This record gives sequence, structure tokens and C-alpha cells, in this order.
Amino acid sequence: MHHPWLGGLAILWAVTAQAQAQRIPGIELERLQLNPGARDSLVLSTGDLMSRGEYRLGFTGHYEKEPLVLVSGGARQGVIVSDRVTVHLSGAYALTDWLELGAQVPIVSQWGPDTASLGVSTPSTSALGTPWLQARAGILSEQRGGPLDVGLHLGAALPFGSTETLTRDQGFVFSPRLGLGKQLGGSWRVGADVGALVRTKTYALSPDTQPTLDELGTELNGGVNLSAGLAGFRQELVVRGTLPVANAPESMEVLLGVRVPMPAGTEVYAMGGPGFGSTPGTPSFRVLAGLTFGTPTSTPNACVEGQPHDPARCPDFDLDGDGIMNAADQCPTAEGLSELQGCPDQDDDGDGLLNLADRCPKEAENFNGFEDHDGCPDDPDTDGDGVADSLDTCPAQAEDKDGFQDEDGCPDPDNDGDGVADATDRCPNEAGPRENRGCPDKDTDGDGLVDRLDNCPAEPGPAKNHGCKEKQLAQIGENRIQLLEAVYFENNKDVIVARSNKLLDTVANILNAHPEVEKVLVEGHTDNRGNADYNLDLSQRRADAVVRYLVAKGVARERLESKGFGPTQPIADNATTQGRAKNRRVEFKIVGDAEGVQTQQGEPSPDTH
Repeated sequence: MHHPWLGGLAILWAVTAQAQAQRIPGIELERLQLNPGARDSLVLSTGDLMSRGEYRLGFTGHYEKEPLVLVSGGARQGVIVSDRVTVHLSGAYALTDWLELGAQVPIVSQWGPDTASLGVSTPSTSALGTPWLQARAGILSEQRGGPLDVGLHLGAALPFGSTETLTRDQGFVFSPRLGLGKQLGGSWRVGADVGALVRTKTYALSPDTQPTLDELGTELNGGVNLSAGLAGFRQELVVRGTLPVANAPESMEVLLGVRVPMPAGTEVYAMGGPGFGSTPGTPSFRVLAGLTFGTPTSTPNACVEGQPHDPARCPDFDLDGDGIMNAADQCPTAEGLSELQGCPDQDDDGDGLLNLADRCPKEAENFNGFEDHDGCPDDPDTDGDGVADSLDTCPAQAEDKDGFQDEDGCPDPDNDGDGVADATDRCPNEAGPRENRGCPDKDTDGDGLVDRLDNCPAEPGPAKNHGCKEKQLAQIGENRIQLLEAVYFENNKDVIVARSNKLLDTVANILNAHPEVEKVLVEGHTDNRGNADYNLDLSQRRADAVVRYLVAKGVARERLESKGFGPTQPIADNATTQGRAKNRRVEFKIVGDAEGVQTQQGEPSPDTH
């Protein structure tokens, strides 16, 4: 005969043949206790305690799936508790480096179907869970020079909770444990704890069932964990299990967790995994997520020579390694000098000279090139311009005393800041373009075009004719003279074709109207057909021909230079007729004070020129 029993990967025996539904005897269904200190593991006590004065407060949400179901003959008959949600309030405080106290209080809500038809009364839905108090004592500590962490743990359940909600065991319950932990390198750690859940009262959940298979009493339990600190997070893998001494089934859980540190000692975490076996309270799976607040990570308090420590607690150590013991060191966390009672040499006046080498440690050196090594301010007149160095923006350069900003001590090579040096600026205190020798723009003829952009600055004309009465074949503009057509020559000769006379007349008129353009370089260029030396000579002769033409039109010879480049500076592809036509050209470049201003030649026709 198979007797029905309750389980959920947890077992509770019950007799369903009775006419009246049986109330489930008192049991604390929760099988998982948190580690309030959580220095290493969230759920195991692995011997790693917090340091003296550190604390941790936690708020954890906890969900369990089907922690209690009815089973008969190995087959599930129904669900008693389908979903269970617990809120855990926890806290821990380290009284000393070797003694830590903690507590946790669960608040439970649970759901499930009406179980009267199964012969079992339906549990209540919400109540206070069993609170636990705990004490953890450290025996060995890696921080204090031990080979591993070893600690004893004693937890005691307070007689609170609800039997109707399955949150309270019968009798007194306590849990002694032994915890071990070992750091593996900088990021990995292994730990374990082993102990027992001791119930002073042993009782069966279904006393009418023989033989008894759901006896509650003392249980051996424990777990192992592997934790790591990778990618800025903390990860933990836990395997924990229960082996009852009484007549009851065993169980095991596998949990995987991650912890994310936040500023100011805050941490968020999550953990979850499946359960296996048939001990009452082992769910098919559980998930936890929470938030903790605690002491920010700081220097460990243990006194171990060569290890970080609190200098106030370890007076005979030398934390900063400067040869001065903590008790006599006025700056125990910073390497310093014996003559300064262990403090580092400072620069109180911020002049870059440390106090011991600074003759005036409270007055900053002014670094003016005069006795800068002594650390004292001084006020000579290095450049002899009558302005003291402390007031002289340019103490190594004498003021030019030209009536422009003479009080700052700096020479002013360009008073008006127009980019034209005062030595060549015809208007040194009025900003103007380089083309006007530094003088402001004018419009002499009042036609709306400033003189330097006006082909005919003394003769009013419309903008479409570039300031002249008649149509123009070239124009003077911002930093350039633009030709609207090419200069043509007879084939393989330096003879200017008559059709280009009017264009060159326009160029001559522009130059004659703008005497501020002091020098023009006339360049000759050819394509790459024929002998290179011949082409170089041809380009020079053509440039000379243009110069002679312009001189004949009244342009002063000293304002003109000529140079032939042959085929060495193509501007288009010599493989095409149009490209070669573009490469056969004459260019005008303005040099001297306005160097870089150049003509832009007009588009040539594809015929030979």
C-alpha cells in the first residue's frame, strides 16, 4: 500500500483517507539561511569575517517555486504551496576582528490551491518567519597571517513565526557550523561550511504513516562555494545539501550568484538555481535578489607586518615604509622624512619648490629669471624698460614705447593686430588688410566696391563690371586676380596672339590702378609634348613676352618678374587634348608683402596656343 505524502522536492507524509483534513504539524519550511555579513558567500559561513567596526544591512527578496507538494508512491498527487515569496531583513556587525554578530528576520507570503480534497488543510498565506540570531568567531585568518580562514558559527532560532503558515518548528532549534575559506590568487576563492540543524524535538509530519519517512529532527548540512572577482563584479557558485539523521529524505541545491559593488559601500546582488531531492522546503528552484548597505571598503584592520592595516591599531608597525613607526609618524599613510616627523616635504606656497629647499616657504617665487632657485619673490626690471618684472608681461623683451599699450612692458610689433607689422604698416593703429598695407578699406569712387576689390578704384562702375564702366576680362578679388580667359600664343612661338591683347590690357590697367601690388611674378607653363628643354625655354620666352607687353602698357618693369617652368607643373592630365590645353598657360602671382595671392586663369579652348 502506498501512503500519500507531501513534497516539493520536499516531502511531508499525510493520510488522505481520513474524513477530515489533517493540519500540517509545525515546521519552518524555509531551508535557506542568509549570511548577513556576506564577506565571502551570500549563504555559506566560510570563516571570512568582517573587520572590527564594519557593518552590513541587507534587504533581500526571495522567491521559491513549489516548496511543498503531495506525493504518493513516488508520484505527485497535488500542490500544497505553489509559490512562496519571502522578504529577508538582515544585519551584521563586527565587534572585533574575530567576533561578528548577525540577525535576520523573514516575512513570508505564500500561495497554493485548496488542499482539503487531498486530506491536508491549506496553510495560511502570510506571517512572520522564524528570526535567527547568530555569532561567528574567527579562529584563523589569512589577513592576520594564517594559512586559511577558519571560523565557528552558532545560530539560534527565536520562538516566533506561525505554525499555520509553516514558518515555525516545534521545540528549540539551533545550528552550529564550522567554516573554512582560502584565497586562490588575486581573484578566486574557495570556501566550505559544515554543520547541523539541531531540533530539540523530534517529530513526524505524518505520525499515522508507518514506517515513518518524514521525521523532523537533527540534520547534517553543509556546502561548498567557488567565488571570483571578474570584470568588476563578484561571482559565486554554491552547492549545498542536507542529510537528515532522522527518518527523512535528503536534498541538494545548486545556486549561482552575482554581486555588483556600488558607491559608498552599497551592493546589489542576485542568486538562483534548482533544487534536487525530497527534504521538506527544498523548492524546484529559487531566486533571490537584494540590496545591502555597509561600511565602504577600507584598509583592513588586522595587524600583519607587510600587509595593509590601521596604523592607529598597529602602533609598532610602519605602514608607509618610511622607517618611522606608526606611533611616532605624524603622516603614517604617506612616506615622509624624519626631520618632518614622518610627513612628506610639502610646497606650501605652491611655487614648485619644496619647503626644505625654499628660503621663503610661505611666499611663492615669481620665476622671472632672476634668482628663481631661492623660492623668494623678487621684482627687478630684467629688460630695462622701466616696467618691473612683476608688472611686466614680457620681462625679457623691452617695451617699444610707441604710445600704444606702453604700460604692459611688451613690445607691440603690430599695434592694430591686423597681421601687418608696424614697420611696414602705413596705418599702424588702424586695422586693415595686407593688400592695403594695413590701412582700412576705402571706396574712393563711391561705387560700393572697396578699392582693393575694384578694377577701377578711381572710376565708378557697376559690380558686374567689377567697378569699371566697361566689361572686364579679369578682376581683382580677395587675394587673387582672376583671368576670365586664357593667354594665347602662336604655335611653338613666344608671339602673343592679338585676341589676348584686350585681356592683357585689362591686367595692365588693374596693376596700374593698384600700386600697392609691388611685385608680380609672370609664370610660363607648357604641356609635355616635345623636348622638355625646348619647352622650358619656350615657357621662359613666353613669360618674357608677357612682361614686355605689360611694360609697354605702363606697368613699371621693377614690379614684374618672369620665370618659365616648362612641363614641370601640370594642372591637368596631359593625356587628353583638353588637359594639355589647360597646362599651356600663363599665371600671375603676386609676391612680396602680398605673397601667395595669385591669378586664376580662365578656361582655355582645346586649340593650340
